This record gives sequence, C-alpha cells and structure tokens, in this order.
Amino acid sequence: MKHPDYINGKSIRLRPAVMTDRYPIYLALAHSDLTDILMGHPSQDYTPLLSYEEFCDDYKSYYFDDSRPELGRCFVIEVDGQAVGQVNYNDIEKDKNRTELDIWMFSKKQCGYGRGSEALRLLCDYLGKQSGVDGFYIKPSASNLRAIRAYEKAGFIRTTLSDEDAQVEYGSKDSIDSIYMTRNIEAVHLP
Repeated sequence: MKHPDYINGKSIRLRPAVMTDRYPIYLALAHSDLTDILMGHPSQDYTPLLSYEEFCDDYKSYYFDDSRPELGRCFVIEVDGQAVGQVNYNDIEKDKNRTELDIWMFSKKQCGYGRGSEALRLLCDYLGKQSGVDGFYIKPSASNLRAIRAYEKAGFIRTTLSDEDAQVEYGSKDSIDSIYMTRNIEAVHLP
C-alpha cells in the first residue's frame, strides 16, 4: 500500500513522514516541553532518557519510507503547511484486524485545538478504507488527562478488561500507569 501525499481533514492534514522527519519527531518526543508527560510519570523525580538510537530501534526506516506499510507508518500532522505533531500506526495485526496507534504534538502550544483528535479520526478512517482495519488501541499514561480527553473525542473508550487481561490482549504497558483505550469502526470489506 502506497500512501497518498496527504490525508486532508478540516483543520489539519496528515503527510506521510519521510526520513528527514525522523529526527524532529524524535526531538518532539524526547526533548520538548511535552517530554515529561509523554515519557515520565508524576511519581518519578526524573524523566527516563531516550536516545536517538533507541528511538530508531522502535521507529525503523519503514515508518518513514512506505517500504513495509503492514509493519507501521508515521504521519506528520500539519496545520497550514507547518508540522505540529506526529501520529503513527504500528504493525497491523492481521488475525485481529487491528493496530496500535501513537501520537504526540511537537510542543505544548500545539495542544488544546482538537488537532490530535482529528488526526486520530483521520488515520483510523483512512486505515479502515485502505486496509480494512477496524480495530485500534492506544496506551496513554493515566496521568496524561489532556491526551485521554483527546482520545475520547476521537472515539476511543477505556477498555473494560482487567489490567492483567488488557496486558495479555494488547501487550505490555508503555508507562507504569498506562491505561488501554480502544476504538472500533465499521468493518470495510476489501475485495
């Protein structure tokens, strides 16, 4: 599957990330005014460090070049041509017809405008139409209330599974206080 040049929304557009976006996306995660909430936890007196090499181990080149779209892809969230965040899907679990999503904005000043919610809705709808994916999940920190509200606005709900069952179903937590949120869309049956 080759992704289009843009996925257009009402106030944002998603642009498939390229290799030159990799380092700025890393910086926004590991070295921005949002890093503490994205990677840390209020009970910790430090934020774990994430090196660029570790980031590249997780976000391999196929996230930026369309070479393995079934394994994951990053998109830059743009407003008026300016990069304000990133959203991505990870490997598509064919047996369950679902994928995990991740999202972060590039700075606090980009938060609070509904852009994250719109980016998640756009990506879910796009993957549903292009790949027939109908299940999505995301694992925010319970302390990131702004993100949780954005995910709810995008149609995600907190799973009713116990913490242990959710870890079996959706994998290990991303942070010590991760919660599991899911969204299902009407299945699109591809030929």
